[in-house]
Amino acid sequence: MQANEPMDALDPAKIASSKNMNIKEKIGLLVDALGGINNIADSTHCMTRLRFKLKNESLADGEVIKSIHGIKGVVFQEGQTQVIVGVEVEQWFKSLPANTASDDDSIEAIETASKGKLFQGAMRIVAGIFGPVVPAIAGAGMLMGLLSGLIATNVISEDSDTVFFFRSISVAVFFFLPMLVSFSAAKMFRVNEYIALAVAAAMLSPKLADKAAALNGIGELAELKVMGVIPVELLNYGGAIVPAILAVWLLSKVTPLVDRLIPSVAKPVFTPLFAFAITSTITLSAVGPLGIWLSNGAGWVVGSLLEISPTLTGFVFGITRPITIVFGIHHSMTPISLNNFALYNKDLLMPIMCLGNLAIAGATMAIWHKQRKTVSKEESSITVSSGITAILGITEPALFGVLTKYTKAMLTASLAAGIFGAISVTIDTHLTSYILSSVFSLPAYLSGGTQNFIQAVLGVCGVFALSFVLTSMFVKLDDK
Repeated sequence: MQANEPMDALDPAKIASSKNMNIKEKIGLLVDALGGINNIADSTHCMTRLRFKLKNESLADGEVIKSIHGIKGVVFQEGQTQVIVGVEVEQWFKSLPANTASDDDSIEAIETASKGKLFQGAMRIVAGIFGPVVPAIAGAGMLMGLLSGLIATNVISEDSDTVFFFRSISVAVFFFLPMLVSFSAAKMFRVNEYIALAVAAAMLSPKLADKAAALNGIGELAELKVMGVIPVELLNYGGAIVPAILAVWLLSKVTPLVDRLIPSVAKPVFTPLFAFAITSTITLSAVGPLGIWLSNGAGWVVGSLLEISPTLTGFVFGITRPITIVFGIHHSMTPISLNNFALYNKDLLMPIMCLGNLAIAGATMAIWHKQRKTVSKEESSITVSSGITAILGITEPALFGVLTKYTKAMLTASLAAGIFGAISVTIDTHLTSYILSSVFSLPAYLSGGTQNFIQAVLGVCGVFALSFVLTSMFVKLDDK
């Protein structure tokens, strides 16, 4: 089947038989349901979703998309269409036709159409940048958490070579996080990924770090005068996220400007040269320090909210967790948590993310308990498997396959997450490293002490139970 045969591809009989199709055939149906290959301007993916920019969203048929076997749901946001697939998302993405990206003019037209929606655009950009990075930082964070847990329980000595080795490689991921973020940001801002990496590497230059240490050692200001006039403050950008994103954004503005000024015959050599040199200089002299200031400011805002009312802050973050997942902006919380780790060596918000996931799981299992004798065995098994998947940290199947069908169930899950989020922050349940929000991540809480671990375990059990009970009490199967 060809992706440019929409009338044939959208035949109801073919959609109904998609259960027996391979992924390439399903992709063909999906592309046509999105309005055809020529309607797709750009495509990316995160851990569970295919994310498309469409030239004309009205050409996409949401009902047809949802009816394709293997697709859990679809979200139409400002300027982006998110197709929820689940853990097989990478296989689906690799099966997309190679020409699912259009020319710069059509992309620019879409971006122009989206102007005026600053908040939604910012959330989409942040989520798009951090979605692909999460597996790397979650893996490194989980390793750090497990090491802390093993040390706390005296399974392994903190002075052992094993701990030194694994701690060193996991810490390195967070130190070089600007490089990971810059690569992902380059895709979002449509600029050369490797020049973006080069700019991030310049920010982390060991020579500049050594120079800063030497100047500090003799009591002088850690600053250089580039070309005698440009002041460059030598700051530590290890783990700095906002400066890296701002640097890549700057690169996306400098590169086309430089490209227009350089003759065609010289572009291969001089465009990368000037783009790298100019961006790095401006970044280290102005944009980088601004990013550090913004990061510290964001940390101050979150810290102030927690000081004013930790209980209310936890409730708000908890009750909004399910809805942020629905709209695909939950990864926008990642930089806040990472910034908290950098500033305070702990974070109170990530435990709420885990509580939100377990609340979703509890509501889903309650729906399964209600429907197991009234619906088909296949539908019942889909519900219970979605609940189990949510317990393991992947909530999209539960949200889009179950809870979005029952509005009250979504509300009860959100309420349970809000209540236990408030409790979690109030009693200072925290993490010291970034991890995935899953029951498998519970050992990482040992890094904060045995009491912290007990609080985390009681929290996930409690929020699951409360969500289950509330959903069982207030949701009827005909409340759709």
